Amino acid sequence: MKGVQLYLMGPGQECRPVRRIATELADIRTMGVPARNAPVAAGTLMEISTLADDEGNLARQIDREGFRYTFKGSEIPWSLMVG
Repeated sequence: MKGVQLYLMGPGQECRPVRRIATELADIRTMGVPARNAPVAAGTLMEISTLADDEGNLARQIDREGFRYTFKGSEIPWSLMVG
C-alpha cells in the first residue's frame, strides 16, 4: 500500500504536490485564523501547519480546520486535497 500524498488545489484547478514541513501551536487570536461557530477565548491554542511544494514554496494554514492554505507572498487561498 502506498503512503498518503497531500496536494494543494488552487486557482484554475492547479494542483501541486506538497509535504508537511512544520507544525506549531499558536494562539488563534494572534494568528488571525477565523473562529467560526463559537466564541473563542484568548489563549486558545491550535495546531498550525506549514506545507512546502517541490519548488520550496511555503504555504501556511489559514483556517481552523486545516484545509485552507496561502503561499508566502500571496493572498489566494488553496485547498488541501488528500490522495
